[in-house]
Amino acid sequence: MDPVAAARAFVEETFPGALYAFVGGSVLTERRTSTSDLDIIVVLDGLDRPYRETLRWQGWPIELFAHSETSLAAYIERGFEERQPTLARVCAEGAVLTDRTGGRASDLQSALGERVSAGPGGQTAGQAEQARHALSDLLDDLAGATDAGERAFIGWEVVQAAAKTALGAGRWWQGSGKWLLRELRAHDPGLADELLSAHDDPARLTAVATGVLERAGGRLWEGYRSQGDPFHQTLRHVASEALSGDTAQSPGMRRLSAISGATTGSARLWMGQTHVSPATRSSDHHHGASETAIYVVSGRPSFVFLEDDREVRIDAGPGDYVYVPPYVPHREENPDPSREAVVVIARSTQEAIVVNLPSLRTR
Repeated sequence: MDPVAAARAFVEETFPGALYAFVGGSVLTERRTSTSDLDIIVVLDGLDRPYRETLRWQGWPIELFAHSETSLAAYIERGFEERQPTLARVCAEGAVLTDRTGGRASDLQSALGERVSAGPGGQTAGQAEQARHALSDLLDDLAGATDAGERAFIGWEVVQAAAKTALGAGRWWQGSGKWLLRELRAHDPGLADELLSAHDDPARLTAVATGVLERAGGRLWEGYRSQGDPFHQTLRHVASEALSGDTAQSPGMRRLSAISGATTGSARLWMGQTHVSPATRSSDHHHGASETAIYVVSGRPSFVFLEDDREVRIDAGPGDYVYVPPYVPHREENPDPSREAVVVIARSTQEAIVVNLPSLRTR
């Protein structure tokens, strides 16, 4: 049985209700070896928590990534941010095994293929300088090493640092382990060969790595300075009348942004107010990767979520606090027929992520 057929049979047997699934990795390429596994991403409706599992099925080694659509999108974005789009590559370069959504798998595959092909874009000045400094420091360690074992270990660190520096300067994706070499071979096969052949020759390796540094801007050690002063920044004041409604909204409620990247330049925090009108309930929704803390200012709002597939209600009052974990579907209700409910909200992401859902059971 070929890899795609085997992966499709595994998904049909193990996850017959999957929304869609992909298989990818080395097993589908000429790089396949006797130990290559099936990298399978399966997307399930209502999955509480994503998980990764290694297993064997009918003799096939499988690396399984189980996700909801929400968690898959979050993990893919994290990979792009880290310049290592592992899951995106499985989707973009692999095969669709099943799709019960009318084409969302193919649409995702096309969109991710375009993003992977476009590359990660340029580094920031700080990222580029950090890479140059790290490689320069390693070359000094290599030059001064007198212990053969230390010299060998430092040599391999130089190989990897030179590869990462070249990939960053070349606006190419990064990798780890075998994928670092694969990315470098795709970007600059000549440099990959040079680093591999020079890894146990300190003089040659120094020459090759120095060439990488010169193309990236030159050695950087003396005078390198990494800015990181959290103690001398300006406080920002947001007056109550300056709260902004220009933020994500859900039907049945009104959100006002106070602390955000747009209003204060915050990087990892969002804070604002939510108003729920009398006898009103919000749509079902979640807040992605954000942790959410809620303080009740006035009114008696209720917060509804699922536990063991049944609705649970938290009835809160002024002075109470409520915590909402990431990705948990919930809704706010105000059963009072005459009073508005007002709460203050703080989130662990700068962006006010709001994903509206058709029901609490949808993820």
